[in-house]
Amino acid sequence: ARVVAPSGCNNACTVFKEDRYCCTGSAANNCGPTDYSRFFKGQCSDAYSYPKDDATSTYTCPGGTNYQVIFCP
Repeated sequence: ARVVAPSGCNNACTVFKEDRYCCTGSAANNCGPTDYSRFFKGQCSDAYSYPKDDATSTYTCPGGTNYQVIFCP
């Protein structure tokens, strides 16, 4: 299911609002990939595809990092 939001595409959690997609409630401690996150991971293997994805897909910046994102036309 693809639902287009005003600013882009929603994720399965936003669309279905179910514990298994949001890694909340009954799935908080046992959250795994879904068909949707597997598809996304297949297209972009180093992307973080669901709330508890593997640590190799998690990128953080050191504290105090300052950056600017500029979108060109």
